[in-house]
Amino acid sequence: MIEEELVVTNPKGVHARPSALIVKTAVESGSSVFFTHQNETIDASQIMDVLAMGAACGDAILVRVESGNESATMNRMREIFTVNFGDSD
Repeated sequence: MIEEELVVTNPKGVHARPSALIVKTAVESGSSVFFTHQNETIDASQIMDVLAMGAACGDAILVRVESGNESATMNRMREIFTVNFGDSD
């Protein structure tokens, strides 16, 4: 298991498109991915959970990756957070 705190830098926060990208990344990774935000832990492979998290710009999310290729999965999560989930508009 590895954990890392990632900060949402997307000005629009984690809305529908970022949520879909997070879920896709989690599912395709083969790892179990969990987010803890405001003392609530959710399964990052569940779209409704990620959407309901309501993470806004500047919010910190503790990302926990278990099993599978943990390091590669965390690297990919870090990458998508860094590029604002590819949200260009």
